[in-house]
Amino acid sequence: MEVVSAYHDRVRSDVFDIVPEKAGRVLDLGGGIGATGAALKASGRATYIVLVDQVANTIATGVDEAFAGDLEDVSLVDRISASAGPFDTILCLDILEHLRDPWSVVHGLHKALAPGGSIVVSVPNVNHFSVVGPLIFKDKFRLQDAGILDRTHLRWFTRRGAIELATCSGLTKEKVQANIFSRRDRLLNHLTFGLFRRFLAVQYVIRVGQI
Repeated sequence: MEVVSAYHDRVRSDVFDIVPEKAGRVLDLGGGIGATGAALKASGRATYIVLVDQVANTIATGVDEAFAGDLEDVSLVDRISASAGPFDTILCLDILEHLRDPWSVVHGLHKALAPGGSIVVSVPNVNHFSVVGPLIFKDKFRLQDAGILDRTHLRWFTRRGAIELATCSGLTKEKVQANIFSRRDRLLNHLTFGLFRRFLAVQYVIRVGQI
């Protein structure tokens, strides 16, 4: 997977409302330099940050441990969990759609959770109007260098599919957040009482946990 700097060092503050207030020991899967986990630690919400990425030679200040490897290698997660886990919170932010078998990865991450732990998943919404409109009216599905139609995406999800992915290992859905970033789209969503939310959400953020 090609590393894009705009994603690689970004703090995902948009997920902070859905991450548990006491995030505890955090595993940041595919988190670039670990900026999001480091920000959670700096705010006092996380106590220990472990980063796993394909490229982990540069890490954000505040990351306690970093591992590089194949994110689809279940044995890698098992080894990290044995040495640095279990984890209270696992972050999978815009990474699972890049993997061949994200469902197996979720199963592996489930085993790395501490009792009462949570996984937070963020995936792009392929039902967004920027994808659906050209597909329906122009017979166009053109991949791009970034965004929902990023050419490095191997899997595509709607809200339902994203929830099915996050809960595939038996974890329970706790919270779902539709990320609508445009002020215009947020206003439209408000005026239409959420009727067209599935076409306005750029991505879905889902928290799942143990019963």
